[in-house]
Amino acid sequence: MSGAGHATDDADAVERNLDLAWELFAAQPTHPQVAVLASSVLAAQPSRSSATLLLGKHHELSERVDEARRLYLQVAGRRDGQFVNAARSLRHLAFADNDHAEALRWAETVLAEEQEDWDDWMELGSAVALSGELDEGWRLLDEAVALCSRTAPDGLPSALGKRAVYLLGSFAPPDRFVPAAEEAIRADAASSWIALMLGWAYLVQYRFADAEQVGLRLLREDPTEGQFQNLVGTARTMLGIVENAEAQDITMDDVRRSGVIETGWQQLRDRLLGTDLASALAALDDVMPDELRATLRPAASAEEGAEVGALVAEDLVTWHDGQQPGSGAAWGLAEPFRLMSAAESTALDAEIEADPPAHPEWPENGVWENVMTDDAGAYLVAVEFGALVKRRRGHPDEPVAPSMADWVWDRVVAFGGRDPRPARPKSGADG
Repeated sequence: MSGAGHATDDADAVERNLDLAWELFAAQPTHPQVAVLASSVLAAQPSRSSATLLLGKHHELSERVDEARRLYLQVAGRRDGQFVNAARSLRHLAFADNDHAEALRWAETVLAEEQEDWDDWMELGSAVALSGELDEGWRLLDEAVALCSRTAPDGLPSALGKRAVYLLGSFAPPDRFVPAAEEAIRADAASSWIALMLGWAYLVQYRFADAEQVGLRLLREDPTEGQFQNLVGTARTMLGIVENAEAQDITMDDVRRSGVIETGWQQLRDRLLGTDLASALAALDDVMPDELRATLRPAASAEEGAEVGALVAEDLVTWHDGQQPGSGAAWGLAEPFRLMSAAESTALDAEIEADPPAHPEWPENGVWENVMTDDAGAYLVAVEFGALVKRRRGHPDEPVAPSMADWVWDRVVAFGGRDPRPARPKSGADG
């Protein structure tokens, strides 16, 4: 056989291996043979960018993210026909890393090359919103849906679902999220967690009957799911308060003042997005200085945590059951507040309850959880709507952070960790 024939056979083998690699990737993306096949193609054709991208995707889904990034950047550096796909892959990694600035850079890079795909505009909208330009980002999400409707109407259910997810991910308020979620559910009812968040958003809007109906529909799909049961139970409790206002010890005005429903929405949203207190504490573990770690007590048991009777304090004491007295300076802040133990928190509650007039700064009908102390009579307290405030006798409460989770995330960032929260608004947008 001539040399030309051998070359043709070799080229055919390369193409077959590449096709097989893509087919296997589609069926089993982490199968080791994907890497074997893609590497055989690259051994024959080192500059074959499609094979390099495939190998990168295989590494990414196999949780070898650094190697995936290296391969994507290699393709992007070639500036060939696969440049846009490499940029999209790098954009995806940046989103996964909660690196909002990097995600925005790659989203803009993609659209500098191609402007026709609605999904690229959707990704840009999400990146812009997460970077703090909320109104502009949310406007781009709406425009991406409109572009999809004009150019790829079969993809509209997907676009509506993505918009709802990205609104939630950028902490859009219920008034902004609800219409988008309703439209997504009408187009495709398959997403149970979008429906769950819609139900809680209805609760925040005091649309209790609507929330109950969403919850009942979800329970028909999965009668054992606790979050669905909680949604229905909360909706029915609120409906009962409305129907029997005169006979209830708790009125709707009490509910509104407490912010309990709004706090429930925020906590569920944060848990779904990985920005809740438990996630923040886990991230803090990864970056905590040794000097701080040495001041923390061992974790309380689940039973001891439950006895505290408060969600924020329970999360904290089952992480570490307080901190050694006088060690608050280890957090590196101007005021030396330290975590309280379950026993200290319970003792303070009992002291306040035994003699309310002697503790005028602790309102009898207020919502509060004492979580930190400076060992000199001042406390950090989680109050209505989840806000964290400084409380001390003779002074009005002073705002400290939007929530205890935010306070911990701020410490994570100060110690060099990654912040998954959307950037603070750069304009007058509500967030």
